[in-house]
Amino acid sequence: MNRNYSVYELVVCIISITALGLGFLAPQADWKLCLIGICILVLLMIFHIYTPKIANLSPDNPKVKTMRRMNIVSIVLVVFCFVVMEWAEKLPWFQAHQDLWPYAVMLLIVISTGNVAPKLPFNRYMGLRLPWTIRDEDTWRVAHRLLGYLTFPAALVILIGGIILQSEKAALVGLMSWIVVPGVYSGYYYYLRIQGKR
Repeated sequence: MNRNYSVYELVVCIISITALGLGFLAPQADWKLCLIGICILVLLMIFHIYTPKIANLSPDNPKVKTMRRMNIVSIVLVVFCFVVMEWAEKLPWFQAHQDLWPYAVMLLIVISTGNVAPKLPFNRYMGLRLPWTIRDEDTWRVAHRLLGYLTFPAALVILIGGIILQSEKAALVGLMSWIVVPGVYSGYYYYLRIQGKR
């Protein structure tokens, strides 16, 4: 099982590097944009390799797998965005539906992040990093549990408002509510904890 997971990670990394490298061959290629994408990808790969040390957990800990899966999603999303930016002129279908892509990316971020958020271990590098969530593990758990609960309603608002009705404001309300509500509530929870009321 571990071998399969390692092969899967290796395949994703190779495809990602190749896809970003092909950006240099795109018509009117922006080499600065390609280099930025490659640098971000390298940083994500370094994070992926050193996840156990960053999270202060053993490599076999299930929470490490959760963080790595989250990181894989980030890698795929970064590569997708940079490839689309480089090759947009050669993708007629993308040009015809370019107004929908920001909402699709938004939806992907909310669903992929929200599903794993409640399982993320307490750390300073991944997740809802606010002054109060990175100081207290219980506050961290409350924030990310609520983030998980709000994933479906937020995704529904983005889907209906952004993709179906093509309303930018509605989509932003869904996205911001998904972030702000857990942030504010966890801040209130942390305040109660330091006051000794929790």
